[in-house]
Amino acid sequence: MNSKERKRLSEEKWRKATFKDGVIFAWVVADNEDICLKLLQIILPELNIANIVKIRNEDSRKKNKIFHGVRFDVFAEDEQGRMYDIEMQIANNHDLGQRMSYYQSNLVSRSVRQGQSFVSKVDTYVIFICDFDFGKQGLPKYTTNLVINETGEVIDNKEHNIVLNIRAKDFSSLGYEVNAFLEYVKSNKISNQLTKNIDDKVKELKKSTERKKSYMVYEQELLTREYYAEQKGLQKGLQKGREEGKKEGRKENIIDSIKKLDSQGYDKKQIIDSITAVTAFTAEEISQCYDEIMVK
Repeated sequence: MNSKERKRLSEEKWRKATFKDGVIFAWVVADNEDICLKLLQIILPELNIANIVKIRNEDSRKKNKIFHGVRFDVFAEDEQGRMYDIEMQIANNHDLGQRMSYYQSNLVSRSVRQGQSFVSKVDTYVIFICDFDFGKQGLPKYTTNLVINETGEVIDNKEHNIVLNIRAKDFSSLGYEVNAFLEYVKSNKISNQLTKNIDDKVKELKKSTERKKSYMVYEQELLTREYYAEQKGLQKGLQKGREEGKKEGRKENIIDSIKKLDSQGYDKKQIIDSITAVTAFTAEEISQCYDEIMVK
């Protein structure tokens, strides 16, 4: 994939990006204290949060220049010192439990750095808004607790995890405002003042040349890394087939590679160029395999 193609794909993703996009979500929530506060208030009404005293983007994975300005999760602290980490999760990478632990660890570390002892540990809340059903029960909301397995007793370690499921069929149990918010995330439907405010900020943000540039630099770098990782894996698999000296095995490797690249949107020429660039197979051999499996 050349730089022109990466740029085209990044442009397309930016054009289609909505509030559900992790980067857009983090920018809108972190840049607008009123939106962040309102979200926390409707998701956690029992806390009676009055003010946000700190708010910022907190993705420590993006420390280098390539990812400057691109963050995914949002850190916030309220007037009582309670801490929050909020993130939009679109893809189900089956690692949400580990992510909960990672973010909770970061919040606890922050608390300790601020002089808190474990005795006076503040409550920390990790909130995920997911485009998949984490609990696999069709519920709009899931929470976790530390439990003694043998007795079922809940241990209060002051760490709270909340997962909102925008794929649920019914959000009504969460109240009107959360219902409206999740419907907006799911379908961009504006139904109250909060969703209107969010939508206005998304449109305003997408007019920013600087934000677009930052977003596209990140996306192009991501595409580049994915491409080279794919090529490395492809080369390794095909090399293994050659070393084994099995003709059928080599052909199967080519077929698998062709199918994989085709599923990613590559055309015939791009597939042939990609495979010949990292293997000893000729363009004619690749073309023949392509025609056998792709031409109906």
